[in-house]
Amino acid sequence: MGDKIRVLSVCTSDSSGGAARAAYRIHLAVRKCGIDSRMFVKNKGTADENVLPVSDFLPHNALYRTFDLVRNKVKNKWQHYQWGKYPNKGPYFMSDLRSTDISEALQKIDYDVLHLHWVNLRFLPLDKLPKDKPIVWTLHDSWPFCGVCHVPMDCHRYETGCGCCPQLGSDDLQDLSHRVWLKKQKLYNDLNLHIVTPSNWLAECARGSALFKGYDIRVIPNCLDVNVFRPLSESEISPRWKALQAEKKRYLIFGAMNAVKDRNKGFSFLLSALKKIEDSMSDVELLVFGANESDLQMDVKMRVHYLGFIGKAEELVSLYNLSSAAVVPSMSEVFGQTASEALACGTPVVAFRCTGIQDVVDHQVNGYLADPYDPMDLADGILWCLENNSDDRLSHNARQKVLDRYSPALVGEQFSRLYNELVNHHGEASRVGEVNGY
Repeated sequence: MGDKIRVLSVCTSDSSGGAARAAYRIHLAVRKCGIDSRMFVKNKGTADENVLPVSDFLPHNALYRTFDLVRNKVKNKWQHYQWGKYPNKGPYFMSDLRSTDISEALQKIDYDVLHLHWVNLRFLPLDKLPKDKPIVWTLHDSWPFCGVCHVPMDCHRYETGCGCCPQLGSDDLQDLSHRVWLKKQKLYNDLNLHIVTPSNWLAECARGSALFKGYDIRVIPNCLDVNVFRPLSESEISPRWKALQAEKKRYLIFGAMNAVKDRNKGFSFLLSALKKIEDSMSDVELLVFGANESDLQMDVKMRVHYLGFIGKAEELVSLYNLSSAAVVPSMSEVFGQTASEALACGTPVVAFRCTGIQDVVDHQVNGYLADPYDPMDLADGILWCLENNSDDRLSHNARQKVLDRYSPALVGEQFSRLYNELVNHHGEASRVGEVNGY
């Protein structure tokens, strides 16, 4: 092994989705701390030469492509049959263990530590994970310790082995969720697995799960570039938003990707809250990013600016800076990445006092935590933030929280220490094994 610890981070993407952005930020952070980090992904969106797409490891001949097409069709038909047994399943995102052929890529890449992130959308085959390497798994949702669901909502069957899955609409103890859970249990037992969660809440859920009970579980938050996500002067606001800037309104900002389909986003709570304040706050308007008006029709008097997908971080930073408060009304947040981005820009955040976002938002210090899931208290929180930031105290506290907890230097150092600990321990264990003839 060389002087630098070699880490291979695995994620479905390096840029598409909150988990992918979090994983890529961690990859960059640990590289700055002297770790030789690379990423292995299904879908590559960056130009980073240290991000390796799975396509680089697949055969490109016609015979392989034909075989792979037929194999996937057979697997998908079988799985569609399995999922079809649950006609009453809810509108939630769920995953089984279908995966991509990675052509033994994990055996072809040199690394000392494998760092898993979000590996779904039929990407990583769990049965191909190495049994002779330390594996860190940063959880970006609950799927690793559940059967098929990513956000279990108020279900706690993952504490006993799943089955009778409410999201499947099932009353069968041996349903698909339990069968997938059993396969995970068998696979995990053979691995040198270490769990990281970005929030204390998710860590407690993982510790209480039947799959991860007794495992090494640590809390290391997500990070973000504090030199990009920062307060801006008026002259630094993106030209794209100059019209909004010129209106001198007070703006609320809401990230609305999949807000209608995904009940967890709390869209209905936001609508109820806005209706309470719209008559008394005529100078307040709503900025919606991640959705267009055709995706998200809002029956409110308040003026709504539908801004669609924002691809550049700099554009989003300007929107946070134009906003008086960010509203994150999710029912469940593993961490609250939108919240941390807003805080980094000095924008207070209104959210519910539950799940992982409680680590990020401090009640009446850098935002407001409303009673779950009370839209009236959410409205009170919006009003409180609008009325209590005239001296910029909330904005100062918001920025300081991110500098103190979520900078790449701080988070990268925490992961670096973990990698060093695991590699040193693994090396000692290997030497003991050699001495004893294993």
